[in-house]
Amino acid sequence: MLQLLRPRRIWIVLIPTVVFLLVHLFAAKSSPHPVQSSRSSSRDKFVDQEVTFETPFYTNETRSTGLNSQGRSAHRHSFKWTNATDIPETRVYAHLPGFTVLANVFCVNGTLLLVSDRRDSFPDLKYILSSWKEVSGKTFVKEPTEDHIRVIDRKTALQILGISARVLRGTTWLLNDPTAYADESFSLRALRTHYMQEHRSRFNQSILPPTRILFPQISNKVQGIPLGLSSIPRLLFPSSGVGFKEDWHDYILLGRPIVIEHLVALDSAATSRSRRISTNAQEALGHLSVGSPLSVFNMIPAGWWSGWRNNMAKMLDIDAHSWQGESSSSVRPVVTYIFRQPNTGAVLDTDDHRQLIRNLNHLVDSHGYEVHIIDDREISFLERVKISLRTTVMLGTPGSGIMNAIWMHPSRLSLAIEIFPDNYLSTKQYFVIGTAGIKHLAWRGSQPLSETSTPLSQISESYLARANADIPPGTVNFLKQPIHVDAVAIVNYVVSWLEQDQGTEDEEM
Repeated sequence: MLQLLRPRRIWIVLIPTVVFLLVHLFAAKSSPHPVQSSRSSSRDKFVDQEVTFETPFYTNETRSTGLNSQGRSAHRHSFKWTNATDIPETRVYAHLPGFTVLANVFCVNGTLLLVSDRRDSFPDLKYILSSWKEVSGKTFVKEPTEDHIRVIDRKTALQILGISARVLRGTTWLLNDPTAYADESFSLRALRTHYMQEHRSRFNQSILPPTRILFPQISNKVQGIPLGLSSIPRLLFPSSGVGFKEDWHDYILLGRPIVIEHLVALDSAATSRSRRISTNAQEALGHLSVGSPLSVFNMIPAGWWSGWRNNMAKMLDIDAHSWQGESSSSVRPVVTYIFRQPNTGAVLDTDDHRQLIRNLNHLVDSHGYEVHIIDDREISFLERVKISLRTTVMLGTPGSGIMNAIWMHPSRLSLAIEIFPDNYLSTKQYFVIGTAGIKHLAWRGSQPLSETSTPLSQISESYLARANADIPPGTVNFLKQPIHVDAVAIVNYVVSWLEQDQGTEDEEM
């Protein structure tokens, strides 16, 4: 009898053992990744391409983030959970280096926490955020540390966050650039980020407009903040709040975890690390001064920006018919020369500057054009935008002045002419203005440059000259030197451009 029972006893022992081993093996494969700073090669696929991570087909119940499952009311500002599995995971909707759209981003003491049990679902964090520091007026930038941003699994999140978090509902725009690298193209960059997703019309409208716009690296007490940095968002989105470094510190001092429902994060230094920009660290830093973060995007039809341009015109009570369809056959062309002279930045030679003004003013009588000569220091922000909305051709030197071309109507005759010195070339405004659908022309001396879209790799000398992140824009020696321009040649070019054959109707770019 014992002989017959022995084989059965063996199977009784073996079967549970096999089951235990299989369960253990499965659990090991599906267990959360530990928090670590090591880089996963699987994340390389996120670095240099437009990526959408979520299906566009959401139900109304799951469209936002899942933070509404406990109900939503004017008095409910917290989200609670009882165990790790109830903590909402962070999701990445779209990403390019320096441009990232996320949902459910936690913040504790100023550190952004991306909560997920799948560590490889995120791009390398150095392509999302940077560490900025100002010392004695100089700006330094490094890759982020775990004090700035980190990925944690839900089990760790429960230990750090506790059982609840305050909720910042809606969409938060966060520009992580310091004053030295912030400019008025911020709103255009943030809105362009939303268009990374092909399914924007079905999904991304749910995270527009922004509820709040934060500049955590910029103090509202520091002089030299670009006027349009906060004015443009307020005009485009009147119900949105704008906060600076001091306001960000208020969130930090709460002493409680915060969960941001939707976050659009922009960081210029993170963009400069993209392999699309350069694999050389020095050139990457130089890109902060002579290049634009928008260079990582593909150019798309100008219609995407037209709605926001029209909204700005309505806010400023500009008659749309006065600036749409700018051509010699419909309304008078408007020529605008914008400058800031004298200045520590890029300025024209004094004699050339005066000659250019005389020649441009002569166009009023000789050709019937409307001409505006704008000193950027003596005109209000609103008046500057109003004129830009009606401008057909804009002229200016490298800097924030020529950037006003983003408000021009993109017609067949719309043109922005950027006047460069002999020893310097930048593609910063080329990408900014081009993203808004306006043609950009680089001018040097007495003639236009044949190649207006010169690759950044071809201006390495400019890179090297400005490759130190501690040099604020506008302090480089060759930009302190006056820029010479042939006033007669450039004005003749403007006339020939505006007097070209008018047989074809103006077309949207």
